[in-house]
Amino acid sequence: MNKTALLLTLILVSTCTTAFAEMYKWIDEDGNISYSDQPPYKGAETLDAPQISTTPAVKVPPKAATREEEEAEKNETKYSYFKITSPENDATIRDNNGNFSISMNSKPALDTAAGHYISILIDGKAVKKQSSTTASFSNIDRGTHKISAQIKNKNNKVVRSAATITLHLHRQVAVRKQAR
Repeated sequence: MNKTALLLTLILVSTCTTAFAEMYKWIDEDGNISYSDQPPYKGAETLDAPQISTTPAVKVPPKAATREEEEAEKNETKYSYFKITSPENDATIRDNNGNFSISMNSKPALDTAAGHYISILIDGKAVKKQSSTTASFSNIDRGTHKISAQIKNKNNKVVRSAATITLHLHRQVAVRKQAR
């Protein structure tokens, strides 16, 4: 316990001394003014550091929604259902080119007239934005992937999310014989 207290005290003292280091100013033979935190010789003048002025951060109030935005949100299509229908959760797909397709379904149908679109994510990264409820992918790395989809409005706000599914993609590996 005493060693810990001593160590903390030493750390505190060492940080305080570096915060109040002295500054020096001198003029060399060529008339150049130089500054340093170490005195070069006896003729250097010690300077007092000016107080550092601080200003508290200004609190910015959150942007109030305009009446148009509030009306648009009230009239926005409410989706009662949005799901990835194919492939099923925990499905295994065997494709050497890394190709697969997904299908989604929503009720009501996707409101593209209002600017709604589907954003598809693979392993948490958005990979497609589209207005269709089917999507094809190619050259996806083998392994286990998390697939999710979101319906977003024209302001990129998520309106409805589908449950994430897990997909296992298998790509055959050619085993090469070693030359002897």
